[in-house]
Amino acid sequence: MTIEERLKLILSANLNKITEFDGFKKYDGVEDSEDFQAMMREDPAFAPFSLDREKYVVARIGGNLVTSIHRKLGDLYEDILLELLIYRFGFSKEYLKFSLKIVIDGIEQVRTTDGRLVIDEIEDSTLREKVSSLVEDPYIGLGIEIRSCYQIGDSKRIQADDHMATALKAIDIEPKMLVMCTTSLVQPVRRLAKNWTLYEGSDSFTFISDLTDFALFDFLMDNRDFIRSQMDEVFDML
Repeated sequence: MTIEERLKLILSANLNKITEFDGFKKYDGVEDSEDFQAMMREDPAFAPFSLDREKYVVARIGGNLVTSIHRKLGDLYEDILLELLIYRFGFSKEYLKFSLKIVIDGIEQVRTTDGRLVIDEIEDSTLREKVSSLVEDPYIGLGIEIRSCYQIGDSKRIQADDHMATALKAIDIEPKMLVMCTTSLVQPVRRLAKNWTLYEGSDSFTFISDLTDFALFDFLMDNRDFIRSQMDEVFDML
């Protein structure tokens, strides 16, 4: 199976999971938009405010769907990065998903990188030189975290990411943060950039290309029709 075929399977698996989203299941006896509108008509807090309308349902249920989409895109990019690193460098998933302990507010946690490479452990000289050229002195390797976007000011997540960078630096691994979008909230990115070597948008795609010799953005654009057909199914749920 080619790397393109493997990545297409990853796309399909992750996007299919989004179609499993059911924004109505948490409400007893509600199966669709009409049921939800009826529930609003019977709710004493909302009935006086004419919320029993289609646009309200789309906004309320659709907001949950958007959150689900963003989370799954984050998983998708993690899976793609891992597959590309396995393909290019031949390391196992267990090697690449390097775990280390961090302490946050006095509580020890185990965090795992989305990808880790140590220069001297790369046998192929060409690949070793490639990684070396992407690592700043005096680090001996790199640890990668990848995010589709920072669109929620999740202070605990950001704090954990910050501690992760510090822990990687303590073992001479350069922390690399790849934020795939250009529409993140400004504050989280600014904070993380103080401790991570941070890339955003096209710079993130370029870094992946430089590291793995695979043009990920071009691959995604070439498969846009395939992706669109699956996303159409997602939005048809609203």
